[in-house]
Parts: sequence; C-alpha cells; structure tokens
Amino acid sequence: MNKKIKSLIFDFFQVSSIIFFLLTGAVITSNIIFIFLQILAVLVLLVAAWEMRRIKYYRVPDIGKQDELVKTRIYKYIRNPMYLAQLLFFGILVLDNFTVYRLTVYLIFLVNFIYKIKYEEILLNENFKEFEKYKTTSWKLIPFVY
Repeated sequence: MNKKIKSLIFDFFQVSSIIFFLLTGAVITSNIIFIFLQILAVLVLLVAAWEMRRIKYYRVPDIGKQDELVKTRIYKYIRNPMYLAQLLFFGILVLDNFTVYRLTVYLIFLVNFIYKIKYEEILLNENFKEFEKYKTTSWKLIPFVY
C-alpha cells in the first residue's frame, strides 16, 4: 500500500474518533480527579508540541522535511507523548460519560495508535540512524509499561 494512503488512513481514524468524542458528550468532566488528569493530558500535549516546534511537524505519520530526530525533554522518556496525551484525555471522557459506543470508538482509537506507532517507527528507523539507539532509552507510549 502507498505510504501516503496508509498515513491518511491512520489520520482518518484518529480525527474521526476525536470528532466522535467531542460530539457525544461533555468535553470537560465534573469529577475533580478527571479534571486533574485532563489538565495533565493537555500539559503533556503542549510540552510535546512545543518541543516539536523546531522541526517541520506533520500530523500524518510521514517523515517530512525534518532533518532532526527530536529526543529531548519529554521525548527523552516517551517517544509518543502527543498520542499519550490524546489517549489520556479522551479515555477520561469515555469514563466520565460511558457508553458501549464510546468504548468501542476508544478501542479503535487505541488500536489505531498502536499500529500508527509501529508504522512511524519503521519510517523513523529508515530515516534516522540514531533511532535504534533512541528506542533503547525511551518508552514507546507509557513509561515503565509500553
């Protein structure tokens, strides 16, 4: 399958899932613990996005014109902090306003990220010789777990 099409499919499932969550319930929870976790997710996303600012970042998993592998600050520990932030934020929304449909879409969202990460890591390995070493010093998504 063409790399561009594969990237667009991953992106379609990600964006569609996010739209679904935003349209099927409140975006901010009323539970104080959940609010704290949502704030944490937003902070992780902002820190990760700030660190990526110096390269030409693409939402789709294609390796664009970046000539640098970002592996500092939060990326020193987690290779996919933006995905972690999204999974945490929207997972909280599913727990706060649970339905079987929301759980099903969340599982699709999660599986999409797992395959998207595998695909991105193949591309990163092809384009950055230091990626193999970087993988040994960082977590894929969840520190101390995965």
